[in-house]
Amino acid sequence: MTTVPLTAPRGDDTAGPGEAVPVETEPPAAPVGLVELSERVAASVLTRFPWLLRASEIMLALCTLVCLVAVGTRLSALPLLPIPEFVVSWLFLRRLRSAETRAQQLRWSLLMALAAMVGFWVMSVMARWVS
Repeated sequence: MTTVPLTAPRGDDTAGPGEAVPVETEPPAAPVGLVELSERVAASVLTRFPWLLRASEIMLALCTLVCLVAVGTRLSALPLLPIPEFVVSWLFLRRLRSAETRAQQLRWSLLMALAAMVGFWVMSVMARWVS
């Protein structure tokens, strides 16, 4: 019977002590500040949930469609007010898809969320004006 060192590569049943993989003694560095922590969180969310970008795009398209339908049902141009914010949010979402660094991912995701929130706020203000 052969003994396998604990640091042997996975699936290797015949590794000798000289072929063992060295153990990493240094743990990954902790985030320095709030910005770096936010960048790590944004990057990990975007890598763990790749469908989130598509869901955001569908949500923006549905909100724009609701605004267009509201123009016909209310017979008013006021429901068109949130559409520019949703378009800006969609443009930020496109930039987020092409972001390469963590800092860019954080920046574009925050701007996209802010533009969408402004669009929802304008939608609620518009609903109070119309009713």
